[in-house]
Amino acid sequence: MPDPLEPGDPERIGEFWPAGRLGAGGQGVVYDAYAPDGTRVAVKVLHGAQESPKELQAMAAEARAAQRVASFCTARILQVRLEPPRPYIVSEYIDGLSLQAVVRGTADRDGRLFTGDDLHRLGIGIATALTAIHRAKVVHRDLKPGNVLLGPDGPRLIDFGIARVLDTRSADAGTFAGTLPYMAPEVYAGRQAGAEADVFAWGAIMLFAATGEHAFKGLALPEIAHRVRTHEPDLDVLPETLRPLVGAALAKEPLARPSATEILTALTGDPRDGSDLVAAGAAQAVLEARWEPGDPALGKVAEDAYAALPPAAQRLVPELFLRFVVPGEDGGLTTRPIPEDELFDRQDDAEAQTLREVVQAFGRLLLMSGGQFVLTRPALLRAWPRLRGWVEAERDGLRTHHRIRQAARTWAEHGRRRADVLTGAHMDEAVRWATSGARRPALSRLERDLLDASARARYAHKRRNRAIAGVLAVTAVVALGATGWAVDAQRTRSEERDIAASQQLAAQSRQFAGSPETAALLAVAAQRVHETPESRAALLDVVTRSGRGAVAGYGPNPITVAAGGGRLAFGNDDGTVAVWDVKARKQLGAPLRLLPDADYRDDLVLPVALSPDGRVLAAAGSRGNPSEAPGAAGDVVKGTVRLWDVTTGKPLGDLPVAHASSVTFSPDGKTLTVIGADGVTVWDAQTRRRTRLVPFPPSFTYLSRSHEGSKAALSADTGTAVFALPGALEIWDVHAGRRKGTIPGPVDEVALSRDGRTIAARHNKTIRLRDTGSGRTIGTRIPMKTEYVQRPLFTPDGKTLLIGTDMWDVVRGVRAGAVSGTGQEQVLAGAFTDERTLVTVSGVAGLADRKNAVRLWDTKVHQPLPGPFVPVEKADEVILPATSGDRRVLAVAHAPGGAGIGYSSYSAATGGRVAGPVGPPPNLADILGTAMAVSADGKSIASGNTYGQISLWSGGRWTGPFEGGPGSMLNVMAFSPDGRTLATGGGAQTQISTPVVDGKVQLWDARTGRMLAVLGDSSQQVASLAFSPDGRTLAAGMGAAVHLFDTASRRDLGVLDNPSGSATALAFSRDGRTLATGGNGAVSLWDVRTRQSRGAPISGHNGQVTSAAFDASGRTLATGGADGTALLWDVASHRQLGSPLTGHTKAVTAVAFDAGNKTLMTTDGAAVLRHWNIAMPANATGAACAIAGRSLTRKEWTKYVPSGVPYRAICPTSR
Repeated sequence: MPDPLEPGDPERIGEFWPAGRLGAGGQGVVYDAYAPDGTRVAVKVLHGAQESPKELQAMAAEARAAQRVASFCTARILQVRLEPPRPYIVSEYIDGLSLQAVVRGTADRDGRLFTGDDLHRLGIGIATALTAIHRAKVVHRDLKPGNVLLGPDGPRLIDFGIARVLDTRSADAGTFAGTLPYMAPEVYAGRQAGAEADVFAWGAIMLFAATGEHAFKGLALPEIAHRVRTHEPDLDVLPETLRPLVGAALAKEPLARPSATEILTALTGDPRDGSDLVAAGAAQAVLEARWEPGDPALGKVAEDAYAALPPAAQRLVPELFLRFVVPGEDGGLTTRPIPEDELFDRQDDAEAQTLREVVQAFGRLLLMSGGQFVLTRPALLRAWPRLRGWVEAERDGLRTHHRIRQAARTWAEHGRRRADVLTGAHMDEAVRWATSGARRPALSRLERDLLDASARARYAHKRRNRAIAGVLAVTAVVALGATGWAVDAQRTRSEERDIAASQQLAAQSRQFAGSPETAALLAVAAQRVHETPESRAALLDVVTRSGRGAVAGYGPNPITVAAGGGRLAFGNDDGTVAVWDVKARKQLGAPLRLLPDADYRDDLVLPVALSPDGRVLAAAGSRGNPSEAPGAAGDVVKGTVRLWDVTTGKPLGDLPVAHASSVTFSPDGKTLTVIGADGVTVWDAQTRRRTRLVPFPPSFTYLSRSHEGSKAALSADTGTAVFALPGALEIWDVHAGRRKGTIPGPVDEVALSRDGRTIAARHNKTIRLRDTGSGRTIGTRIPMKTEYVQRPLFTPDGKTLLIGTDMWDVVRGVRAGAVSGTGQEQVLAGAFTDERTLVTVSGVAGLADRKNAVRLWDTKVHQPLPGPFVPVEKADEVILPATSGDRRVLAVAHAPGGAGIGYSSYSAATGGRVAGPVGPPPNLADILGTAMAVSADGKSIASGNTYGQISLWSGGRWTGPFEGGPGSMLNVMAFSPDGRTLATGGGAQTQISTPVVDGKVQLWDARTGRMLAVLGDSSQQVASLAFSPDGRTLAAGMGAAVHLFDTASRRDLGVLDNPSGSATALAFSRDGRTLATGGNGAVSLWDVRTRQSRGAPISGHNGQVTSAAFDASGRTLATGGADGTALLWDVASHRQLGSPLTGHTKAVTAVAFDAGNKTLMTTDGAAVLRHWNIAMPANATGAACAIAGRSLTRKEWTKYVPSGVPYRAICPTSR
């Protein structure tokens, strides 16, 4: 499906219902939308086109002309609405991928190039569309691979006419309509583009389709403009039939290019003109390659989910979706979230379980948030014909049901008071609707109880009048005690109001996860109004996410950043620099002018640096490269390095270094090291005298700015420099002025850790980590999402490398988590303010009309500690991993090099070996092991196989196989906490032609191998086992039934029905009173003594829950999933804490908290063991206030806090 809608996106655009985002850019946002009759369309909402009535008239005229374009190889324009405040254009939806996506590939499709006949047909299709467009007197002006969709009937051109519509401002504004590598030379010269510019773009697209690369590459506007005006692309890759046409289309002079009609005539060989030629082109444009559909229609997604359900479940689908719908008094429709307890509040428990299966089946369209189900794509009401019919048939009844639902909520929240029941006409209407035979949503138990109470109240009212006289007789006596009662009642009502307000604020906080400041303020407000489980969970969720706010109120547009002394220095795209105080969250003084002007903003080179105490600012400004002649990319400015006193804002002097690309202070702030046109220079920061010059190596080509990134890197802490030469890296000691070593291999970009020990070397889209001392490669290759991102940045301790927002472990070269993403933006620059706080400048490179964002991140919170423990280097050699019941020991069965099986156990805390390696059990070496367990001390290992045979390694030898095993494959094993008892669970007998399940649960004496008892024998496989901490209770998951056994008396204490299916994970709390049972995507909590569930299931994983564990307090639960993620949950509120912990490549088989609840251990099916920093701040409220940096204003209080709750300052005022 398309990308989901974002906060602030419209719920309706005219009569159309947006379902998702198809794309966004400088022109506007394109939405996947549906008309009232369910027709799928594309709606483009235009940005910045409302300045004047005259401009709107010009736009409307252009758009109407575009509507007249014949629909040959184009997407038909259906509707144009250019009235303020939201002008938009509706066009036909084309089911297919863009040429950009087909050539470059997508997440689930490999890219492919166009050759031969398909390339020829592609050219015909685009030329046909251009011919039709130009005949209507319309110019596209933004022709690019992303605007060519490959539909089932061939290429279709979209967005024609829109770029021309938008380009109504003067060229003097410095903005261009179009996409830089596909804009014709005359556009860069400031002339208006005509049809010839579209032809130029056609030629560039042909080369892109054939090579997969832009014909005119470059990072920024000046570089691309220069190549467009001067570069002649190599056309040899094109077939003979296309080569001369593409060459002519790419002519630098517009008049030298053929028209679209001439290109189409040459490609089709058809001598006709007009409509006949266009029709012939459309007929020949159908591609021979297999058509690749785009995102499926919303209605098809829903219908497929519906068709996959059994009939009993299908009958309940209207129950789910009609509860989302709220008809308005004006006849319109809106949607509402459904509280989880409302949806599953059923008289029949089996019906509630079936509803859970329905919710799971429609999981792609629903979101569980804050205890409520949200319809993520409200456009489904229009897009799915079946739902559209249900809604229309029940429209009037849905309005009545909504009133009943609201009344039931109020009645329940106020303690089911008689005063809140339905009366009069509302009661009559509700009864009529509830007793009708229409297809209505069934009443929940709460709603049914309300109607029953309303009927009883009506009857009681008739009897009440008879007692009025008696009541008056005692009024005087009661009045004497009424004052105290009234005060208590008022206090109770205030407390109930505050609790409700706190819960509402906590829920709102989670909705602002992408805005850390707002989320933090609302979480603190919830806690200040009234402490509730929900407010506590909201606070902990805020402080355990990596986002730490943004720099707001900063005037200029930053492109570079540095940090020092609690301050940030920004280099801005207008040639100025400025300093920001992190604690006070304000700019210090006005921006300081470094360059006199900045007409070509994206061509600036503006490195900045702050002394460690934050008192001295250094910045270098230049434009272009040393080798460029004036006029090649604007005026080349050599620039200089200038120093300022931050306190006074006065310049301290200049350093005569031209084209500096890096400026760095030493740790003591006494020296400044600069990489510039002459080499690496070291300067005395106080006297500004040069103390060292290290020239570049002879074969090194210095570019202060390049789309390939920097080829020189420096560690000012150690005086180490690295240069990327053709085919090699050279490492230099700057202080000694000598070369230290050479590492062979091609490198396009380099970065160096602060300690000078590790190099990050990028070539194409791959980064390798190299040790500067030995030159050896560290870990595996690191793939990059794109070549054009911020230079790789090391953390201050040098143990982690950041690439954009992804983090990589330097010790092993494996992924180590991520800070939250920044949407479609790229991280352009970054710096660390301290050991853990990262500040990033993010935006879209080359997009001058969009201001970059500055964000702060905590790179340690909820991130893995460096250096995961990997006992077996090759994951495919791991046969079985296992952990002890307390998760302190990891055991691994593996086959190194495909040879015999070996068993070892390790400390989960240190990775140190506890026992082994030992060979397999005698006489069982060739039988596949299917289950394993390890004792808490790591000195005993139990192994089971496909034949149900059990062997035990202890005291340096194997014993067994034990007599009396289940005779079927062993699925799971577990030692008791004292290590004296072994529990085993059976599975299927696989040795016979028709497998039979033999789900026995057996207890064994771990010292003698004697079977102690058979606790259960099920027709379902045993999927999980867990002992309580005292060893007195054993939980066994047999399918969806979880049996509890008394291990002393061997009695079955009862059965828990796991609502999320087969119980694949079990965990007791430390006090043994609570049991967590994990199933398909959810975990349930149970009171062990009463065997009653503690709230609804907690959903979050995509797939089976494979492990679970409580912390020492029992207030936090960790779960691991088959999706390779671990999640933390607040037990009281059932809310997720922080972002998912990602990094494992296989199912997370075990999770465990350390004694202080500061670290979480996780391990996976490849036996990779990670430790995560999950420490919670001692003062969560104070930490959240620090993230926000301020308090809620009175205006914000009125906006977010329910009425009746008095305003209060929730956070200390920052100074």
